[in-house]
Amino acid sequence: MMDSPTLACRIAERRKKLFGNPDWNGMDFVEVSEDQRSLCVHFFGHVPENVTVDNICIEGGRRILDIKAIKVEIERADDPELDDCLRITLDKLGDFSIYRLCLVKKISTSVEVKALANSAAAGEPQYQPLPGLDPRYACVCFSFKVDCSNDLDCKQEQTCPPEVFPTPEINYLAKDYASFRQLIYDRLALIMPDWQERHVPDLGVTLVELLAYAGDYLSYYQDAVATEAYLETARRRISVRRHARLVDYRMHEGNNARTWVTVCTKTDLDPIAASNLYFITSFPGIKAASGRVVKAVDLEGVPTNWYEVFEPLVTDPATKYQFRAAHCNMHFYTWGDLQCCLAKGATQATLLDQVLPPDPVSDAGGGANPEGVLSQVAVLPQPVRILDLHVGDVLIFEEILGPTTRNPADADFAHRHAVRLTKVTPSLDGLLGRLVLEIEWDPEDALPFSLCLSARMPAPDCTRIDDISVAHGNVVLVDHGRRVCEPIGPVPPKETIGECACDGSVLESSITPEPFRPTLSQTPLTFGQPLADTGSASASIVQDQRLALPYVSLQEYAGATADGEKWQAQYDLLDSIGDQRHFVAEVDDDGRSHLRFGDGNLGRIPSAGTYFQACYRVGNGTTGNVGRDTLTYLVLREGSLSADSIEPRNPLPAKGGAAPEPMAEVKLFAPQAFRARRERAITAEDYSELAQNNPKLQRAAAELRWMGSWYEAHVAIDPLYTEIADAALLKEVEDYLYTYRRMGHDLAVVPARYVPIDMKMEICVLPHFERATVKAELLKVLGRGQLADGKLGFFNPDNLSFGEGIYVSRLIAAVKGVDGVDAVRLLRLARLDASTSCIVPISGGNTCVPTSGVLPMAVMEIAQLDNDPSFPENGKLELILRGGL
Repeated sequence: MMDSPTLACRIAERRKKLFGNPDWNGMDFVEVSEDQRSLCVHFFGHVPENVTVDNICIEGGRRILDIKAIKVEIERADDPELDDCLRITLDKLGDFSIYRLCLVKKISTSVEVKALANSAAAGEPQYQPLPGLDPRYACVCFSFKVDCSNDLDCKQEQTCPPEVFPTPEINYLAKDYASFRQLIYDRLALIMPDWQERHVPDLGVTLVELLAYAGDYLSYYQDAVATEAYLETARRRISVRRHARLVDYRMHEGNNARTWVTVCTKTDLDPIAASNLYFITSFPGIKAASGRVVKAVDLEGVPTNWYEVFEPLVTDPATKYQFRAAHCNMHFYTWGDLQCCLAKGATQATLLDQVLPPDPVSDAGGGANPEGVLSQVAVLPQPVRILDLHVGDVLIFEEILGPTTRNPADADFAHRHAVRLTKVTPSLDGLLGRLVLEIEWDPEDALPFSLCLSARMPAPDCTRIDDISVAHGNVVLVDHGRRVCEPIGPVPPKETIGECACDGSVLESSITPEPFRPTLSQTPLTFGQPLADTGSASASIVQDQRLALPYVSLQEYAGATADGEKWQAQYDLLDSIGDQRHFVAEVDDDGRSHLRFGDGNLGRIPSAGTYFQACYRVGNGTTGNVGRDTLTYLVLREGSLSADSIEPRNPLPAKGGAAPEPMAEVKLFAPQAFRARRERAITAEDYSELAQNNPKLQRAAAELRWMGSWYEAHVAIDPLYTEIADAALLKEVEDYLYTYRRMGHDLAVVPARYVPIDMKMEICVLPHFERATVKAELLKVLGRGQLADGKLGFFNPDNLSFGEGIYVSRLIAAVKGVDGVDAVRLLRLARLDASTSCIVPISGGNTCVPTSGVLPMAVMEIAQLDNDPSFPENGKLELILRGGL
């Protein structure tokens, strides 16, 4: 009904097209009467006739809700220089929050009532704008308290602030490599004091390393069994892995890297199976059969270490990709406005969804520029929709032009972001005659930066710059690793002959399989966390190394082809039963992968003489963390593509590739890992620590309450980013804690108990500083929002938690850090319900400040100071400024 909160534009070009428009009208602004009981609505054109109270919809309000219109009339202006307005009389006045006034269509017929019910069930808007009103200006926001006295600057803050770069982290604990062979060098320093060489190619250093290597293995062979029997002394990686698993510690082998690849083509392609393609990096002498499409047979003679391979990552092997030309570079739609951007944290945008016909009268600038097309709407051909996006598709936003130079080389490479769509709505801009597509994406994929869409060149050029950023479709999730298939087997047989019963008796014999431990020929084996069916684009990239499994599968040979039963890889066989076809891939110190099968109790024993076809992936660790725009070739295993203008690329670098866990870390952490993981809740601290495992919580607190015959675990939760814990979150935490609770304990999960604070300060402002400017900055520092440098306000919900008192020293330090503050005097700091009864006379006036220097909070309490005039019971802040200007 009105402008998107995430679309911020400096120039409202759409408003200019509504003035004097014979077909479209809209609300320009609203005036609030002095008694706040009526509104005077001004329009771009003439005031609409026949507007009744049924066409008035007032939304919003925090304290005062459901404001209704009781009378509507047109107020004629006596002065011809003034415009008429629509006078709306209200049944009550509003609070300090922002309200929204909408002129909507009256529901009159049964068909409209049914359509309204259907839209409500689908979660869509339950009303339509008044006929003749532009949907972007059918609603207007206003405040009843606009005329209230306020000494703050009324200038609006910049909607799209410049990006704040993080402070670089410096690791002061990093050490050099020289201490590794210190013992040998110390000995040589005693017997050969004149030898000071430490250069790696030196023959003496080489002999030291060779002797150390040989001596280590000679000593290992002497007592190999005793050495590998204990975690502390084990030297083989497989032994360390098995020891760690006995104490429930999962030693990981790292995981591969993931990234997004977008395929651009000038013509729509036929569906391509995910198993029939993969992507590679470039290498010298590469020969492409068609554009940037390479056939797999052409790579057979190329060394595999010349390029990196990334395979499509899908949950369904039968997945097919449909690459469309219109999805290569999709233009953002700004509804005719200029100098626009998508604000940081945005989760929705609008795309242009039509073929643009020639428009000789439009302003130069190209792309999705709708300026100047109004006069040609009647003669332009019928537009056609070209986008075919669906829920679940992934788009990549990319800045392709410099916002101030229009030069592609000046585009910020950091302004690239992948999002997964959660809602796709075709729409129409009736004012400009454009077909558009409204898209929304997962909140976890919210923009981490402000994305510039359009700008204007600096003076004296002043040329418009459109399509600074675009959206790429045809996106494929890929991960590092080259597919390899090889035969292994057979499982060696072992013949067992029975005992002789008597002379001449027939001996019974049985064939049983011997232990089968095949080794895969190529290294390193790829490990990766299984892909979830749903989730945000950000979650699809992130992996947990300890949940990663080997990318290897076995299929038994039945006859001449491998079409028998399949065997699945597991981390271990502890949960496998005797008839399950499971196996484990264990990586040794040289990176070779050994396959271990079950023993009949934990996993199935393969039958003697069985052959397997092993298909696995090769490529793991940090090698796959390739840079952006390096995956530039598409490889087809079979068939060919008719198009010759296919250009794959990865706008974002591959990331997430991790190296295998060092054995030293396993020996250090594994013995204590089970102590750090809590599996039961006995004390109050147990309940609070387990509740804090939920990523949606900032902190939790608990206490055991005696109920007369039993204890109740009373758990209070503090959610992240908010002070409101909804019922769904409470139920989620309660269900999680129920499995850990002690028998006999009742369990109750409740929201945190917030304690409103009453605070009053007197501040002396330095000369030549405006009091209003200093006060505005103080309200930010002591507020509940986020500052420009990324820091949180003093009373931000995520800055305070359970049992954290309010320290006077920290308050004074925060206020003194504001420019222009000379001196600070805290006059009152108390709980709101006790602030009127704790006045203590001291020298210089009355005050109410804790003598201990801290306002304490109980274990289940969190301090709160919202300073919201609509909700004064949530804390009050009073600042008295003296001096300054």
